[in-house]
Amino acid sequence: MKSYRTAVIGKGLWGQKIIATLEKLPGAVLAYIETHNYHKLIAKKDIDAVIIATPASTHAQVALPFVKRGLPVFIEKPMTTRLSDAKLLKTDAQKSGSLVFVGHIHLYNPAYKKAKELVQKIGRIRFLYGEGSNNGPYRSDISAMWDWAPHDIAMMIDLVGNKPVSTQAWGVSSLRPKTKLHDISYIKLNFPEGVTGFIFSSWLFPEKRKKVTIVGERSTVVFNDTADQKITVYEDMGPVVKKNKSGAEVLRKEPKVIHPLYAKDMPLTLELKAFFQNIRLKEKPKTDIAEGITVIKVLEAVEKSIAQGGRLSRIEK
Repeated sequence: MKSYRTAVIGKGLWGQKIIATLEKLPGAVLAYIETHNYHKLIAKKDIDAVIIATPASTHAQVALPFVKRGLPVFIEKPMTTRLSDAKLLKTDAQKSGSLVFVGHIHLYNPAYKKAKELVQKIGRIRFLYGEGSNNGPYRSDISAMWDWAPHDIAMMIDLVGNKPVSTQAWGVSSLRPKTKLHDISYIKLNFPEGVTGFIFSSWLFPEKRKKVTIVGERSTVVFNDTADQKITVYEDMGPVVKKNKSGAEVLRKEPKVIHPLYAKDMPLTLELKAFFQNIRLKEKPKTDIAEGITVIKVLEAVEKSIAQGGRLSRIEK
């Protein structure tokens, strides 16, 4: 198996986890670790792949020279903080042949993948509810929404099998008033065929949560990445609707609660393995640049709606 000499740019909390994972990963050689002086790596000929884990607002400027060189580039979420930058990366990747892999880690999480498999059995999705929160980190370049919601948006699009068409959103900046650094945000996503997604994000919260609830006609599936048991199925939870002369009566059903088994592999390990496999096989990543751009389109529409006090905002096709 070929070993890929890899440069990691960024060694904050998540960058350190990437470095520690790479050190144990077959087929990966940790060639360089840089933070601010990444420019000196651009011309080096002994780099096979680049992983970018710098602050989100710098992703585009850091990634662009490596994409132009045609190197495979892994970019942590959110891929960029502006749609124009995302589109520029795509244009240059198409010219150079660079493989761009976006770090939407939960799409590689075995517990989430099992939850997605179970969702196929719950009937039509009525709605989805995502939660991402913690006590911090209090970033200065992006809001809690840009920090947490990319995960939920990526999962919801994957689960529904379609992109949302419009959004309404609200944000509160209590720590830094009159800025876009919202500590709390609430998003409503409108998908085709009447499916609705709700997303709550906050870094001003007493406990860490990363949870998606998928409510279907027959059953409900919960993926809870911060719990010991990460999947719960409420089987046969779908209420019975009985029509009568006065309209309709909804009858509650007592569900059977089960906790399905799932693989316990570390999501970051699987994600990085997928990156190197994509390079080796020259195949399109599941979380490729097009998928990353879709998420950024949603985030930009959300930002617009927040700025307009929750007015409906169309999402670019």
